Amino acid sequence: MIWFIGIAVALVFVALLWRSLAAGRNQGRDRRPPYLVAMSALIDGDRELAFRELKNAVRLDSSNVDAYLRLGDLFRERGDGERALQIHRELTARAGLDDGEKSRIHESLCRDWMALKQLDRAAEAVAEAVRFAADPTKMLQLQLKVQEQRGDLGAAFRVKREILKRGGRVKAEAAALADFRAEQAVELIEKGELAAAEKILKEARKLEGNAARTAYLWGWLKEKQGDYAAALTTWESILTDHPEKVVMLFRSLERVHFLNGSYGDMESTYQRFLEKVPGHEDASFGLARFLLRKGQLEAALETCRTALEHHPESIPLRVLRSLLTLQIGRTPDAERLLNDWISEIMGEGQASRRFAPPDPVVDLESAT
Repeated sequence: MIWFIGIAVALVFVALLWRSLAAGRNQGRDRRPPYLVAMSALIDGDRELAFRELKNAVRLDSSNVDAYLRLGDLFRERGDGERALQIHRELTARAGLDDGEKSRIHESLCRDWMALKQLDRAAEAVAEAVRFAADPTKMLQLQLKVQEQRGDLGAAFRVKREILKRGGRVKAEAAALADFRAEQAVELIEKGELAAAEKILKEARKLEGNAARTAYLWGWLKEKQGDYAAALTTWESILTDHPEKVVMLFRSLERVHFLNGSYGDMESTYQRFLEKVPGHEDASFGLARFLLRKGQLEAALETCRTALEHHPESIPLRVLRSLLTLQIGRTPDAERLLNDWISEIMGEGQASRRFAPPDPVVDLESAT
């Protein structure tokens, strides 16, 4: 009898132990609904787990629009744009969708069509996404991207203007909007489609005729059309109105002055600008090179010295100063300048200055 009681107690103990272990295993499992598991996985960046759980979620609850939307998006991310498109198109046929859901569905459809390189269909889908969105700001940005990829410059501009209009920034950002429109003319000018480019640039100038980028492109257009005087007038207005935005403009002025037969006028152009912005690096370099060509070496050297007071680390100016010093015949001075420069490069001079050694061939050729 005693042995029987002992066996019974042992069996009860084993049964309790098994139940305890089983309970522990079940507690280790995630008993949350698949949809919630998928949402957590997306937050954690685990796309594979989210993909598996979203498939489970739509099997358990076919009415979950968000689960279908996200599942389709993940199919697209995995390279299966056709399957994504099928899922999202099926959602559009559902009854009882609110406007927010309709907007999200058409956003996903737009991205599906983009992935499939069907940009016209993408444009149709994103237009619907904008129409149904309570706040279409995000959808308008997507629409702008689609229209730019389609190459529809007019549509892209209208979307950009709508974005600024909704933000109440049309007047405040008129110059930015003008530059955006003007930038669309670049490819047309490069292709030689000058009439189309002129139409776009005229629209940009109506928005903000004084915008720097717009003015530069207008001058470039006039150069391409052979109207050199108009190009020069436009670009010189940039020197007056936007001296802080003059970047490489002097090279363009030199080129068109040469084409126009008025290259000698560049000296006065440089001098007038330097009176307004003393020591300007690009203008000083250009004037010094101009004086070098005229044989006025001392004046060119003085121009470099003045500019280097404002831009002591300018490699073009330092190279040109060394070259001029050599050409004037001051060889010891030129050697000293070059030795000082080498010391700075090697860290033997001012420790705060570090220069990449210039290419002597390229820099000297550009200087002359």
